Amino acid sequence: MARWLVGFDLSEDTPERLENLTQRLLAELRELGAVRVDRVRGRGPDGAKSGAALEIGQLVLSGIFSAATAAACAKVLVARFDQAKARRVSIERDGEKVEFDGLTAKDQHLLVEAIAAKLLDEDPDGGASDQR
Repeated sequence: MARWLVGFDLSEDTPERLENLTQRLLAELRELGAVRVDRVRGRGPDGAKSGAALEIGQLVLSGIFSAATAAACAKVLVARFDQAKARRVSIERDGEKVEFDGLTAKDQHLLVEAIAAKLLDEDPDGGASDQR
């Protein structure tokens, strides 16, 4: 089962706007129903009653990515990042990180293909099935 960390930064780094994008992206990816999508849990601020906090601007996608699933996830990510004017998008697995920075509209198709290829890269089934 593949597990990917997706992170993003906005040109206007307001925490509220970044949190809004994180929540909307989480909901949209979950609507696909093809893979599991979760928030990243981080360490809470010093002195907080709870030791855990939700990270904004980061999601974890896990499951078995068929070609169709990888493409659908990539399209949702790229569309949301473009709409929000994200300035940087990163995808990470096992310490291997790919970052996309300052993309033009012309590069979006290539980004969808690159994300889909990275999601498929570690699939032991060769993309034969989806996990729901």
